[in-house]
Amino acid sequence: MNQTFLGVGYTRDHAGLPLEAVPVTVPGPEPDQVLIRVAASSLNPLEYKLAELNFLGRTPPVALGFDLAGVVAGVGGDVTGLAAGDAVVAMADLDGDGGWAATGGGSFALARRFLTVRKPPSLGFRDGAALPMCFLSAFAGLYGRVRPGDVVYVPGGGGGVGHLAVQMAARTLDAAIVVSSGGGPESIELARRSGAHHVFDYKHDDIAAEIGRLTGGRGVDLVFDATYDEGSFAATAATVRRGGDWVVLGVGPGRTTRVAETRSPVDGILAERGARHVNVNLLRYFSEPELLDDEARGFLGRGMELAMEWADRGLVVPHVGQTIESGVDAVNAGLRTLKAGGGVHGKIAVIVDRDLTRGDARNG
Repeated sequence: MNQTFLGVGYTRDHAGLPLEAVPVTVPGPEPDQVLIRVAASSLNPLEYKLAELNFLGRTPPVALGFDLAGVVAGVGGDVTGLAAGDAVVAMADLDGDGGWAATGGGSFALARRFLTVRKPPSLGFRDGAALPMCFLSAFAGLYGRVRPGDVVYVPGGGGGVGHLAVQMAARTLDAAIVVSSGGGPESIELARRSGAHHVFDYKHDDIAAEIGRLTGGRGVDLVFDATYDEGSFAATAATVRRGGDWVVLGVGPGRTTRVAETRSPVDGILAERGARHVNVNLLRYFSEPELLDDEARGFLGRGMELAMEWADRGLVVPHVGQTIESGVDAVNAGLRTLKAGGGVHGKIAVIVDRDLTRGDARNG
């Protein structure tokens, strides 16, 4: 008899919030898959957007919760290097089911082998689960683009992606100057603690003028904008130097709502500077499977490995601003906070299985 549990997700197409309890049958791992007993997860904006728009065209019910930390419960036939009982961190396929649980009985989820890595003992399950999607987003935006000595601007350095991107640029990729911004004392302080050399208040400071002063009028070598905000996009594009890179997370300018396209000045601003417009979107690897070739798998797998290595060394460490129990009401409240913006700095972590996380010193 197949084992089942109640996950958290959407049961109707384009239903949006609130999410509901979703029955899930524990799947058997196929080749290249790892079955994980989930200890902890975290919240990402993508999850409420999938519930609202179902832009992958999946047939409900769909269970959500893509960031995973837990214990291997089984492996597919050709999986090597992992065995039942290993503590791991992973990201589930974004067109698959996630690992949130609607009740206290815990959950299981599948992840591909290349997106599953051993968790170092120094990293708790909770903090491990705060890394995958946000870390890979920052990694895809910065790794191989930031050169030693660069000046990098990461707006929103107190956000889930932003605070990891600031740490990555400042502590692992040898940027000479990392500039960030925030809209209040807590977000500004988190960006500063993450390694930003200069942090401005976007509500009061003329950031473009300050960047001009810092760079002698030249502008920054690279912007990584993960704010999902049209006003921010135009403002940050104007800070890029000639021939620099403007990297945006998600579908980018003119498409922030995904349901209507609007005119955006960003490409014109960048064209005046001869600057490059680069989109980073993890979802495309799953919505357009031809993109997930061997090179992409190797790149994302390397990102997961470095997430563990850098966290173990204290170089890129997630800040968990709030920890919630896994359940329909708590997850809905957390996602509403994310959607409203500004309510939580860093990440919202989700404890899925208290038995597994009981020894987690960073469980908080």
